[in-house]
Amino acid sequence: MRSEQKLSLSKSLGRAYRQIIYLLLFISLSIPLIKPIGLPVPIHETTLGVYNTIEALEPGDVVVMASNIGAAIASEVYPQYIAVLEHVLRKDGVKILLVDHSTEAPIWTEKALEELNAYERKSYGEDFVHIGFIPGGESGIAGICRDIHSLIQVDYHGYSLSELPMMAEIRDATDFTIVIDFSASADTQFWLNQAYAPYGTRVAFGLTAVKVPDAVAYYTAGQIFGIIESLKGAAEYEILIKRPGIAAKGMDAQSIAHLLYIGLIVVGNIIFFVSKTQRKR
Repeated sequence: MRSEQKLSLSKSLGRAYRQIIYLLLFISLSIPLIKPIGLPVPIHETTLGVYNTIEALEPGDVVVMASNIGAAIASEVYPQYIAVLEHVLRKDGVKILLVDHSTEAPIWTEKALEELNAYERKSYGEDFVHIGFIPGGESGIAGICRDIHSLIQVDYHGYSLSELPMMAEIRDATDFTIVIDFSASADTQFWLNQAYAPYGTRVAFGLTAVKVPDAVAYYTAGQIFGIIESLKGAAEYEILIKRPGIAAKGMDAQSIAHLLYIGLIVVGNIIFFVSKTQRKR
C-alpha cells in the first residue's frame, strides 16, 4: 500500500515538475524584492571610474547626462540613471544638463527628476536644465557640442535658454566637464566622435549588458573614464552612494534564482541516478 502511495506521489510530482519549478522561482524572486537580503556585490573598476570622477567634481563643473532610455532598456539602464543622478545632485554647485536622444527618453528623465525630488532639492534653471528630445542622431549631438544655443531655443518645459541663468555660461562642449550617456545604441559612439575627439570632453557610458563588450575597448584605450554595466553596474553604484534601490534588490533576486537553479540541477541528477539504480535492481 505504502509503495503504491509513493509511486503515485512520484508520478504526480513527475507530471507537475514544471509548476513546482515555476513556484520555487516565483518565491525565490519575490522574497529579495520584498525584503532585500543585501548579498555582497563586488565593485568593478569601470563603475568605480564613474563614481570617482563625479566625486571629484567641484562647484561650477557641468555634467551632461544624455539618455536614450525607453521601455525596452529601462530595466537595465534606468536604475543606473537614477543612481548617478542622485550622486550628482548631492554635489553642491555642480550644474546638470539633461539631454534626450529618443522620443521616450524625456518621460524617463522627468520620472527620475520627480523620483529624486530634484525640483525641490535644486533650483531649476540655475542648478539643472532639462533640454528634452534632440532629433538627428549624431548631427544633433554635433550641434549641441558646437553651439547649443544656435541649435536649441527652448528647453523641455518651454523656457527660453537665454532666460535660464545656468545656460549663460554653457555654449559648447568646451563648457562640459563630463558627459555620461545612458543607452543601448550607437549614440554613445556619437559622443566620442563629437565631444571627446574634437573638444577633449571626458565621456562615460551607462549601458545594457550586450553593449558592454564594445565599450571595453574604449575604456582600455583611455577614451572613456568609466562604464556602468546593466543592472549589476547599477547595483554597484547604489552601494557606492549608500542608497540601495531596485538594482540591489534585483541582484539579490538574480543571485537567489541562480542558486535555485544550481540546487535543481543537483537534485535532478540525484533523482536520475537513484532511479537508474532502482531500475537495475
